[in-house]
Amino acid sequence: MSAASRGSRLQRTAARTGRALERRFGFRSRRGVLAATLGVAALCALLSLLRGQDANWDLRNYHLHNAWSLLQGRIGLDLAPAQLQSYFVPLLDVPYYLLVQHFPAPVAGAALGLLHGLAFLPLAWIAWRVLGGDPRRDRRAPLLALAGLASAAFLSELGNTMGDNSTAPLVLGALALALPGGDGRWRGMRLFAAGGLLGLAVGLKLTNAGYAVALGLAVLAAPLPARERLRAATQLTLATAAVFALVAGPWLYRVWSEFGNPLFPQYNAWFQAPLAASDVTGDIRWRPRGWGQALLWPLLFTADPYLAGEVALPQVAWAVLYLAALAAAAAWLRRRLSGVATTAPVASAVPAAVPRMVGVFFLAGFVLWLGMFGIHRYLVVLELLAPVVLWMLLRGLLPSRSGERLAWLAVAGCALVAVAGWNGWGHARWTRQAFAVERPALPAPGTVLLVGDEPHSWRVPFLWPESSYVGVASNFPESPAYVQRVRTMVAARGPALALLKATADEAGFRERRRNAKIERENRWASRLRLDRGDCGAMRWLASRGKRRELLQADRSPSGRCRFVAAATATAGHGGDAPAAGRDREQLVAAAALARRYGLRMAVEDCSSHASRVGDAAFPYLLCPVEWTARAPGAR
Repeated sequence: MSAASRGSRLQRTAARTGRALERRFGFRSRRGVLAATLGVAALCALLSLLRGQDANWDLRNYHLHNAWSLLQGRIGLDLAPAQLQSYFVPLLDVPYYLLVQHFPAPVAGAALGLLHGLAFLPLAWIAWRVLGGDPRRDRRAPLLALAGLASAAFLSELGNTMGDNSTAPLVLGALALALPGGDGRWRGMRLFAAGGLLGLAVGLKLTNAGYAVALGLAVLAAPLPARERLRAATQLTLATAAVFALVAGPWLYRVWSEFGNPLFPQYNAWFQAPLAASDVTGDIRWRPRGWGQALLWPLLFTADPYLAGEVALPQVAWAVLYLAALAAAAAWLRRRLSGVATTAPVASAVPAAVPRMVGVFFLAGFVLWLGMFGIHRYLVVLELLAPVVLWMLLRGLLPSRSGERLAWLAVAGCALVAVAGWNGWGHARWTRQAFAVERPALPAPGTVLLVGDEPHSWRVPFLWPESSYVGVASNFPESPAYVQRVRTMVAARGPALALLKATADEAGFRERRRNAKIERENRWASRLRLDRGDCGAMRWLASRGKRRELLQADRSPSGRCRFVAAATATAGHGGDAPAAGRDREQLVAAAALARRYGLRMAVEDCSSHASRVGDAAFPYLLCPVEWTARAPGAR
């Protein structure tokens, strides 16, 4: 067979394969849509499992605790045990808490990945609508949706509990349902459903409020009769408000009744709740400084990701979008001044309302995010939409065949950069039990003081249920009344303990992890029958690369070969004297902080205890605390 014949045959085979994949996973049928969605969701679940047990700071600080506190009805018993975040709406955290309580930890990780992957469905639906009369939109819509899932913020939270990924399918579903139909008209039931999804998203995570405003503006900006727009916006608003009130209303009212501020302690400058400082607003650390920074912010936080968060999330999508938007604005202005029609070719075959609404939602959402938060991970919804918007901009600028290739290159390039720079918020290796906390065999103290701004409250569900838990010297904006409440609780409830961070024995932890790995390798060697004979195969494996410094193969008393840790790898692990010194420094600092409340902490009587998330060790200290009659000192 000639080379030409072989090439032609390969092309036909590739074409048949492509058609088969499109029939199965394309958007030509409901079966294809369902298969594609389930496939992407399953892939996200697998990636979540490969990443390991979620161990992010927020999970350890409040996600686990707040769900437990809600289920146990502890809002009046404890006082800010999860610091400033103690009174966030906890409903979104309840399913994860129940999963890790009743199932192996990987089940919860897979469930979160599966949930996050469902964002593919509304995202592909939006892309399909934007592409309008494009004859290849059945293939292109899923590809644009996949590119959206390959974004920095979404990937960083894949399979974790922060909530931005978990509520993204709801917000995107609301946008998809709020788009007018093919006849350019809205359907009442779809608008009510969109409002329901949006109200649920905001009720579960209040940072989605900006997207609710953005969607309302998008409806009002649609190029449809004013009466229709006003009616649609009213329906959407009523449905959103009703569902939000049902979901978050009871909790916000409970917090308001208890403290005098439904968002306690945030925005206390408005509510003046006595237990929090009177000048507290929101977190403004990540907002731009002045108009100059604001106008260049997409370029600035692309160049320096730490401007928008504690963890760097490398990406170029925002810079590319920014430059494409400037070019599109310049082209529009030039056409306007020259008297040429300003309708972009890509939008000419579709109802103008769809691309305009998506564009207004995207722009308004970004501007609101910039003014309210500036925190990168809150951009998950917009980063998921970014490939669709980038496609709209570039195809409008360059409607030719070469423009199409450039659009695909830009979308693919942005996705590849995000995947290559994939970063996360903290993971550990899987264990069957997600969390384990050693509870000392002591009588239940009346009060446990969680000292410092380290995340302690994840341990609380595993300690004494009879005790009260109070955050002190943390990130909570305490008022003098808060300090007095702490003293009153300690005096009224009897013996108290202070819980502090202990320094992990990193060397011992590494040794235990290495020994567990060696045992797994020995089991595999036995299954593969490599431990028979003269140990030649195992010695060869132990000598490869870096492993020769960590492993050696030796014959055990049973006559079988085994991997054992090399002598050089075990030397120097006899103890961690510097850790003890660091713990001492922490205890002295904690004692000084405790004096702010007029309390005495017995530093010499502290005891150390083990706790872990997955296989990551987070030891802690418990120290006796006594109430004194002395008034607290100056802060």
